Amino acid sequence: MQKTTINWTSAIFLCLTPPTAIVLTIVHLMSEGWNWSIWILAFIMYALTAMSITGGYHRYFAHRTYEAKTWVKWLWALFGAAAFQNSILIWARDHRIHHRFVDSDIDPYSINKGFFYAHLGWMLVNETPGVPQGPYERDLKRDGVVMFQHKYYLLIATLMGFGLPTLVGHFLGSALGGLAVAGFLRMVALHHMTFFINSWCHYFGRQTYTDKNTARDSLTMAVATFGEGYHNFHHIFAQDYRNGVRWYHWDPTKWLIQLLRLLGGAHSLRRTPWSQIITLQVQMDEKRLRHKANRQWNMHLQVQADALRLRLESAIARFESLREEYRRLAANYSQASLDKLAELKLQRRLAKIEFKAALEQWRAYKTFVLKTAQT
Repeated sequence: MQKTTINWTSAIFLCLTPPTAIVLTIVHLMSEGWNWSIWILAFIMYALTAMSITGGYHRYFAHRTYEAKTWVKWLWALFGAAAFQNSILIWARDHRIHHRFVDSDIDPYSINKGFFYAHLGWMLVNETPGVPQGPYERDLKRDGVVMFQHKYYLLIATLMGFGLPTLVGHFLGSALGGLAVAGFLRMVALHHMTFFINSWCHYFGRQTYTDKNTARDSLTMAVATFGEGYHNFHHIFAQDYRNGVRWYHWDPTKWLIQLLRLLGGAHSLRRTPWSQIITLQVQMDEKRLRHKANRQWNMHLQVQADALRLRLESAIARFESLREEYRRLAANYSQASLDKLAELKLQRRLAKIEFKAALEQWRAYKTFVLKTAQT
């Protein structure tokens, strides 16, 4: 049985920083007026600290979805500390336990304990760990950057989170504005946008790929958190460096990681094969169709669904296989293999056409079933 006590340090900090941010911002505006440069500074600080959490704490340290050079790790460690969401060691460890035991009593911020608990309440209490923490932090403790940040976390967080914006604000005409808006107000806003991933994205939204846990995809939260809102995808494909898997999905964090790769700061970006993504998405589509069609769902519709699903899964698997074969051959080809490359390129193009046709047929089938269910 878990023993619960109040975490007074965390409780006082999380309860006092919002009114402090509001009061300091009001004092700044009333005494110094509106200063656009201060608000631009706040946005820049928000972006830097937010993506140090999303791209650093989360996608790199917690899930190792790519490999990073040391200078990138220091970037994540310094600006991530300024988010005041604890050290990398504690944040990543707790998040790994959340994924391993999602929605259970062991989940540090289980939504089953209530929206408020998942959002904020879990940080206001101390609970006896329900699982050994060693296996979830062993590799982190071997990382010099992680342990240095953990040891000097409060100093780094204070200097980067409050000292830096105050100093820059001074040169922009208002040290108070830098502290109030780019320091406190920015930090509080980022806190709750991040916390909403644990609450909102386990309560509202669409279960696109799986309904075996409470995680949901939310475009609203994706915009607010630089791409973290595609949470249903993330919980089933946690080792993918992307959360927004489509090219048009709003996921600035994946674009930043891609930029770091171009700059030589990141490599070995891990991606989930499209065959796995499509397979789970189609399975969830079929579940929703059965539910909406209700009594109108019959053996004929089931046979059609099975045939279309198999065609789609076969088409995407063939396309992926040909694409990988082409890449391997193109990476180490000789003059004698040029004909083979041309042949594979044509086969890959035809397989892509087949996949798109199968996908369109599946979409048409979904539309037909939904219209039939409404009549």
